[in-house]
Amino acid sequence: MLGLLDNLSTEARQELRRMGSVADDIDWPYEVALADGWRAANLEYHETQRQLGRREMRSLMAALHLSPPVDAVRELVAAATEIFLNTDDRRVVTRTKNGELRLYATRCHLYEHFVDPRWHGLTACGCFARRRGWYDAMERAIEEEVLMNRKWGDPVCQIAIRERAQAARNAA
Repeated sequence: MLGLLDNLSTEARQELRRMGSVADDIDWPYEVALADGWRAANLEYHETQRQLGRREMRSLMAALHLSPPVDAVRELVAAATEIFLNTDDRRVVTRTKNGELRLYATRCHLYEHFVDPRWHGLTACGCFARRRGWYDAMERAIEEEVLMNRKWGDPVCQIAIRERAQAARNAA
């Protein structure tokens, strides 16, 4: 599935990976919340993450010489996950199951912030908005289903990702 990345040089991978490092600057939402409340902090945080996702996916597609709308949705999301979501502090594994892409977040330093008392007003992990930005850039209608979430007490976060047309076929 990660064959899309085979043609990227080490330098190109490192440059793309650096783009995502700004997502790790997560101290500012608390400052926004102090000034403007948690609703404003949530809105700004998630919009910032979505914009980052758009930039990431556009850059990845350019490096891979792809233009929207893309056909290899699962492969491109898996490649983006490998490049942008796997860091020293975060580990996300991708698998295909029942024709859909599954993401398993097995280690996430952002989760540690959610249990920090200063962050109790942040409603959701920024990775959801960030991936939504990826889908925007791909110009595809993507649906996500949260199957497990560490905030619910599960051992990992597990997300099922599928195109909307595929979701309708699976439900029939």
